Amino acid sequence: MSQAGTDPRSGALIGWLASYPKSGNTWLRIMLHSMRKGGTPIDINESPDANILNRAEFEEHFGIESSDLTLAEIDETRPALHRALARASKESLILRKVHDRCWRTSSGEPVFPPEVSRGAVYIVRDPRDVAVSLSHHMQVSLEESVRIMGDSATTMARSLRKLYAQLDQPLGSWSQHVTSWLDEANMPLLLVRYEEMLADSASELSRVADFLGLQEGKGAEATRKAAAAAEFSNLRRQEDEMGFREKPPMAARFFRQGRAGEGKEVLPAHLLRKIETDHGEVMGRLGYQPC
Repeated sequence: MSQAGTDPRSGALIGWLASYPKSGNTWLRIMLHSMRKGGTPIDINESPDANILNRAEFEEHFGIESSDLTLAEIDETRPALHRALARASKESLILRKVHDRCWRTSSGEPVFPPEVSRGAVYIVRDPRDVAVSLSHHMQVSLEESVRIMGDSATTMARSLRKLYAQLDQPLGSWSQHVTSWLDEANMPLLLVRYEEMLADSASELSRVADFLGLQEGKGAEATRKAAAAAEFSNLRRQEDEMGFREKPPMAARFFRQGRAGEGKEVLPAHLLRKIETDHGEVMGRLGYQPC
């Protein structure tokens, strides 16, 4: 994949941690957070290094109530908001979690401006496993989860009836989401597979740190400790003891199983066929074999 960009100007660059929901983004953020502190154990509820863009940031930077604008008007400001976040930071690199597909405004401007981007780490997971995890996360049926993943209009945190704390996040279908990032020529990108994070978390964390140019806490010992601190059993234990503030109210838990291959075991045959029909081309491109 492309190498991360260098800083041509004063101010911070942004490293995007991008993924379709339930693909390992939060897990990677926690590992990075621990690594930047030298591999120390972390509290899953302390302020993370990479937040999803929210209305409070919009209002702080633009000095206007987001509720006074239409959704379309807010969408048009997104590139400017990202540039403002980069200019305002005192750090050389800031990390941002992204569930949006890589998209452009109605005027054709990239929502994730290349000139303030170090690059994007794109985390991908077998869509059959995503479907099961998404079903539990949203408390919908497996049938509905698979339908959502195939819908080009799917958008998170968008409603005409209520205001979400986060800004809306256009996803598109799972396949559209993946290809929007992988095929974006102007964005340096590192592809990270969920399954490889499971197999060797420390090595994948080291790859991410190298790509982003992270120096804080970097080193074999720090990455090993960070991977250990973020083992799934530790995350589940903390959620059991303290709860997790990012868990949706309707979900039983956020850190559920964290394993590969569950989709093939749980999904009925007609839904496995549906996923392969909807996403077979992109699955093949990523090496996810049909059942």
